[in-house]
Amino acid sequence: MSDKNIKTDLNDCYCRGVKPTVAFEYIIRINDNELSVKEQKITGIKLHELEGTSSDTHFIKMVTKEGKIDIGPLIEVDLTECGIERFIILPYEQQEIDLEDCFCKGVKPVITFKYLLKINREKYSTEKEKLSREEILQLAGKDPKTHRLRMFTKGGKQIIEEGQIIDLTECGVERFVYEEIDCTEGFLSSDFNLITDSDRLFLSSLPNEVNVINERNLNWIVIRGYELPKGYNVKQADIAILIPPQYPTTQLDMVYFHPALRRTDGQPIGALSNQAIEGKVYQRWSRHRKPSNRWNSEIDDVESHLDLMMNCLKAEFDKR
Repeated sequence: MSDKNIKTDLNDCYCRGVKPTVAFEYIIRINDNELSVKEQKITGIKLHELEGTSSDTHFIKMVTKEGKIDIGPLIEVDLTECGIERFIILPYEQQEIDLEDCFCKGVKPVITFKYLLKINREKYSTEKEKLSREEILQLAGKDPKTHRLRMFTKGGKQIIEEGQIIDLTECGVERFVYEEIDCTEGFLSSDFNLITDSDRLFLSSLPNEVNVINERNLNWIVIRGYELPKGYNVKQADIAILIPPQYPTTQLDMVYFHPALRRTDGQPIGALSNQAIEGKVYQRWSRHRKPSNRWNSEIDDVESHLDLMMNCLKAEFDKR
C-alpha cells in the first residue's frame, strides 16, 4: 500500500492504547466533528482555522490519557504522540457547565472546560468529563471506604458501584448523594417505616436531629434546627414535612416552619398560614410544584422536596 493511502485515526489509537503511526493523513476530532489533516504537527492557530474560531474568543483543550491540556495558539502538537483522544474548542464564557441546570432544562451537557456537579447540597467543580465513584466522593471530601454514592438521573436513582465511571456529558445526570455506609448511630427517632430507604439514609446523614410525629392521624417528619437561606429573621428553624398516605406514590407538598419566618427587609411573604404541630404554631408555606416539574416517585423524595422548598425560600427575594 502506498504511503499516500495510509491514514491514522487518533481516536482509534487512543481507544486501543497504541502509538499513532506516521501517516500521509491523520483523522482528528474537534469537539464532536471528525476532520482530516496532512500535517504531522499542528498548531493551535491551525486548529482554530479548522474550526473557524479565534484564540481571542475561544479556548483549546487537548484531551489525553493524562487529562485535558491547554493548547495556546503558538503551541505545536505532534499528532504521533501517544494518547491524544480529541481537541475541545469552545467560547471562554462556556467554560463551566452546571449539570443540575442542564437536567432542569432537559438538555445534554456540552463538552467544555469545567463541569459543576451537585453532591448532596454543595456544588463542586471538575475539569474531567469522566469521573469514577471514588473521585466523586473525594471531591466532597468523603472516604470511598465508608460512604456509598447514589446518582440521580432522569431514569431514576442508582447506587454507583466501586470503580464505576460516570460520563458527565451524558444527558440526564442531575446530582449525586453520598451517605455513610454505617447509619446505625444517627439522630433518627420513632417509627421511620413510613418513608423510603433512601429517605432514611439521607436523614441519617444530616447533622440535625430528626423526629417522626403522628398527630390526628397525620404523619410528619420534623428536622430540628435546619439552616435557612440568608435574608430571614432566623438562621435556623425546625422544618416539618407532611408525609401523606401512599407516599412515595403520593407527592410531598408544602413546608412548615417553627418559629415563623419573616424577611429582614420587611417585605411581605405571600401564601402563609398557621398549622398546629406538636403543640406549637408552625408557619405553613403554600408552595407547590409546577406542571413542568411534576412529582416523579422514581426520582423525588424527602431530599429533593426539601431542596425544592429551600429554593422557594431563595426565590422569594426575586418576587417582591
